[in-house]
Amino acid sequence: MKIRPANLCFAKIKVYRYAFEQKVLIERFKDSPDHSHTLEESEKLKRSQTVQNLVMQEAIKNYRPPEIVNAVKEYATEKLDLGESVKELRQKKVTNIKYKVRGALDAHLVGNSDLKLDIQDSIFFLKNQEYLVEYYEISHLSTYGFVFMHPKQLKNLEQHGWLTLIDSTHKTNRYDCRLFTLYIRDYYGCWNVGAHFFVSKEDSVTIAEGLKIVRRFARHWSPRYFLSDQSNIESNSIRMAFPGLKNGEQDCDVTSTNALESYHSELKRLTSPQHGLIGACHKIVELDKKKCSDSEHVAYEFRVKRISAVGVDDDILQEIHKFPFPVQQMLISEFCAVEGRMEKGKSAPGLTSLHCYCLFFHRYLLPCRHIFHEHAYGVTKLLTSDVWEKFQRMFDEAGFDIYISRGLVDLEVPRMTEAEKATENRRLAVSELMERVRDMYWRVEETGNIEQTGTFIRELKNCIEPVLNNQMA
Repeated sequence: MKIRPANLCFAKIKVYRYAFEQKVLIERFKDSPDHSHTLEESEKLKRSQTVQNLVMQEAIKNYRPPEIVNAVKEYATEKLDLGESVKELRQKKVTNIKYKVRGALDAHLVGNSDLKLDIQDSIFFLKNQEYLVEYYEISHLSTYGFVFMHPKQLKNLEQHGWLTLIDSTHKTNRYDCRLFTLYIRDYYGCWNVGAHFFVSKEDSVTIAEGLKIVRRFARHWSPRYFLSDQSNIESNSIRMAFPGLKNGEQDCDVTSTNALESYHSELKRLTSPQHGLIGACHKIVELDKKKCSDSEHVAYEFRVKRISAVGVDDDILQEIHKFPFPVQQMLISEFCAVEGRMEKGKSAPGLTSLHCYCLFFHRYLLPCRHIFHEHAYGVTKLLTSDVWEKFQRMFDEAGFDIYISRGLVDLEVPRMTEAEKATENRRLAVSELMERVRDMYWRVEETGNIEQTGTFIRELKNCIEPVLNNQMA
């Protein structure tokens, strides 16, 4: 709390407010000392109303305090020339203002103080939003969770879930229940949600049960690959839920978690650790609707949108417009590359058939720059109306899925003996225990309670050291 020091200033002023003219006149009081204070000194004592109004405007948008501080400082400095006024703006002050502004707006997100009632309200809300929901408990572990997925997500998971991303995020609710999300990519290259489930604790048994329920909902879901981050807990849960899945779980950070991490980052900007599960569910549904709308927009543009291009023959452009929009972009790029070939002094390649050895043709089976070059400036007119129609029919019933083939490939992988399998299972069990201990430590550490953290470490040492000492003896 800021306290104004005594005898700081003896200056007095008169303030006249003219309501009709909407003006304010300020005069120095008679015999008052003639001096001034810098804006920085004044702002340390009390924030100006202009700055407070800017903070309130950003707080309504529900941005996080650090983002609000940066936005207000940037706008006030560049647009209002109030750099000195926002120099002392602190995150704590912004947090307090945001709490006052958002308190009434977020009341429905706080939820019931009773956990069981909060879960019941969350399930009721999700069912009203047409989600399929199932609550479950693991009695011997005293853990619980609930799975929820929209029928549209179920359809996507069954159609495109052969490649499924899985990852979790935390700090979306005050109970710190972890949210797991399954992510898939559709015909049109869009990543979208396949399913969600909350778990009270992140252990392989509780997670595996959530995956089994998802599988019961989506009976035609046949995953071939699960891509996850380097989590032994997730690896074990996948093995338990899909025991017959060969080469199923893959650790691949670059191609697996980036899209899903982006979804979770966007979700965490909307949720709060002070909200109940009902609040988290509200924001998840809101974001799911946005993702669904984005996917539908991409699917619509895939079939309908037409590209504009300069320097392309009208006949060729008319045929290109019959392809999906992303394919139009690729074809225009290849056609424009013909000009670059000619600038380098390259002549028509002399093709006599619709076959080229370039990477583009082998990858996409579409007219490449060499075919366009031969058709426009060579002897053979390769792109007849019948040829165009054959290329266009490739995309009649599907999107980029035509470039995806799935099948079993026999690899010479040494078979593990029963003893080796048992050793591997023990290694995974130990790795999971270490991961759970590390996760619990950070949960305690983040509370900021040094005494509680110290107690946790002492209890952990008391449990582990006897085991370690017995093995070393």
